[in-house]
Amino acid sequence: MKAYLLAIAAFLVLPQLIVIVVAFSSAEFVSFPPPGYSLRWFAKVVGDSSFMRPMLNSLVLGLLAAAVSAILAIPAAIAVVRHRFIGAEAMQAFLLSPLSMPTLILSIALLFFLSDVGLGNTFAGLLIGHVVITLPYMVRTIVAVYSSTDARIEEAAYTLGAPPLATLWHITLPMLRPALFAGGLFAFLISFDDVAISLMLSNARSMTLPVSILNYLVNNPDPAVAAISVVQMVIVVAALLLLDRVHGLQNLTLPSSREGGKNV
Repeated sequence: MKAYLLAIAAFLVLPQLIVIVVAFSSAEFVSFPPPGYSLRWFAKVVGDSSFMRPMLNSLVLGLLAAAVSAILAIPAAIAVVRHRFIGAEAMQAFLLSPLSMPTLILSIALLFFLSDVGLGNTFAGLLIGHVVITLPYMVRTIVAVYSSTDARIEEAAYTLGAPPLATLWHITLPMLRPALFAGGLFAFLISFDDVAISLMLSNARSMTLPVSILNYLVNNPDPAVAAISVVQMVIVVAALLLLDRVHGLQNLTLPSSREGGKNV
C-alpha cells in the first residue's frame, strides 16, 4: 500500500516539479532538462502587465465567486436539509446540474444567454458564469456537513426564544464553518483555474490568468508560461497555508454527531 501511495503521489507531483524546473531555465524555449538556470522569466512575468492584470482579475473573480456562491448555497442547503418539501431532491439536483454538463457547452450557452440580457462580455456576466460553476461545489459541501449536524441544537435555541436570524448567526453558521471554509476554497480554486467560461465571457479588461496564458502560448513557447504557472502554484499553496492557519485543515471534515445524538 505504501508503494502504491508513493506511486500515485509521484504521478501527481512529478509533472509539477518539471514545470518548476523549467521556470528557472535560462533557455529561450521550453526544454528539459534546462541548459542553465536563471530568474529572467520570473522577472519578465512580474513586470508584464499582460500577466499581472489578469492575475489580479482572477484573484478578485475567484473571491467574489466564492462569496456569492456561499450566500446562495446557505439558504438552499438549509431548505433542503431542514425543511423537507415536495421537490427538495429535484431542487438539489438542479443546483448540482452544472457538474454533469461539459464546461464548453455550458460556456457557449451562457454566452448566448448573457448576450441576450445585455451582460455579454462584461465582468458581471463573467461573475455569473463563475458562480454557476462554483455553486455546486459549495452546495454539495454545505449539504454534506449540515446533514450530519444535530438539529436539536437549533431547536433548543428556538425553544429558548431565539429569533430565526439570531439562531442562524449564532448556531447554524458556526456549525457550517468547516463547510464554508472547504467549499469556499474549492469554489475559489475552480474559478481561479477556469478556462472555458472565462474564454467565452471575458473581454480585454476582465481577462483572467488562464486565458492570458492560453493566448501567450499561441505565439510564445518560452519558459515564461512555466514561471507564471509556478506563481499560480504559490498562490494556491499560500491559500492552503492561510486556511490551515486560520481554521486548521484537520478541521475541514464532516462533523460527527455528538454522543447520544443522531444524524439528520
